[in-house]
Amino acid sequence: MKVLTADQIRAWDQFTIKHEPIASIDLMERAAGKCVEWLEEHGYSGKRFMIFCGKGNNGGDGLAIARMLAAKKNKVFMYIIETGQNGSPDFKTNLERLQNSSVDIHFMQSRKDFPETREGDIIIDALFGSGLSRRLEEIAEIIVEHLNHSGCEIISIDIPGGLFADRTSKGNTIIKATHTLSFQCYKLAFLVAENAEYIGKVHILDIGLHSEFFESASINAPYELINEELIHSIYKPRDPFTHKGKFGHALLVAGSYGKMGAAVLATQACLRSGVGLLTCHIPKCGYEIMQRTVPEAMVTIDPDSSVITKIDHDILKYNAIGIGPGIGTAPETKNALNDFITSHSMSLVLDADALNCIAMEKDLLTSLLPQSILTPHPKEFERLFGESKNDFERLE
Repeated sequence: MKVLTADQIRAWDQFTIKHEPIASIDLMERAAGKCVEWLEEHGYSGKRFMIFCGKGNNGGDGLAIARMLAAKKNKVFMYIIETGQNGSPDFKTNLERLQNSSVDIHFMQSRKDFPETREGDIIIDALFGSGLSRRLEEIAEIIVEHLNHSGCEIISIDIPGGLFADRTSKGNTIIKATHTLSFQCYKLAFLVAENAEYIGKVHILDIGLHSEFFESASINAPYELINEELIHSIYKPRDPFTHKGKFGHALLVAGSYGKMGAAVLATQACLRSGVGLLTCHIPKCGYEIMQRTVPEAMVTIDPDSSVITKIDHDILKYNAIGIGPGIGTAPETKNALNDFITSHSMSLVLDADALNCIAMEKDLLTSLLPQSILTPHPKEFERLFGESKNDFERLE
């Protein structure tokens, strides 16, 4: 599954509006309806809802959700951040529609306008969507902190308020959602560990955006999520009379004393993935373990009995090389990894302790980073790493 940027998702919305065709306000209605369906299917009917909105299209989603929930006899209270700015056109349309409903509408200009919450209230966060481009401040920041300390269950629409969709949100004040109801595809923010405390459990709702846009080969998605659909798209049934030599030869560097289990599991996984031939380079201590547990794999042994100290192979005969599971972080292993990486330029899969070795050795990290990342513009550096270039240089 492609993981699109916030700009690409907005372009997908516009493509759908043009080619379905559908009015933007009706697409918003569709998205809100899917959120209400999810709430009903997950046992939220009859609850007391407190919905918090900004004045953008995310706020428009919240207004539409409020109207639909009220129409189903739920008790709904609406709170809108008043910043003195005009709302988006679809926000204003949904606000007009909501004024003809039973929903209590309140505008928040300062802390005195914040509502008191009670146990069992369900907070709907429709404050800021994936188009957010700067950190929250003033009343927006204060209301997010207020909601985070309410003790109530929070359900965010599209993305938790204050969270950037596809760059680091380090230092931001962000809603801590119990659930996030997002639309059509995953955002990068949902797939990185640093955001785990904010996103809660993510649910992707299909709102019927035009499939032609997503499937177009011209859409250059920066990231891709491996799922069952992707696996089926690349799977090729094999002729029962074909030869293993036609399906590639992989090298796996793995294992150390006490960590041969990692090497065995990685070896089994590599074979399961469909590689034709597999050579495992392991320390002497793992020779009998590997030969007995995974006899399909060929084995070469390191001169050392306990750790990897040398990766000396004719790399031209391998189609794929993986290094890391269970190799440990002994000085000899770090040196072997450094020597291998700096003397070869092929693509590698580095995992587990290989990453730990890299993190511990500045020179090894430097050899892996492309020059464009080593010396970017200071603003680009902060976007990539969430800290200033000067701060990073001090860490070096």
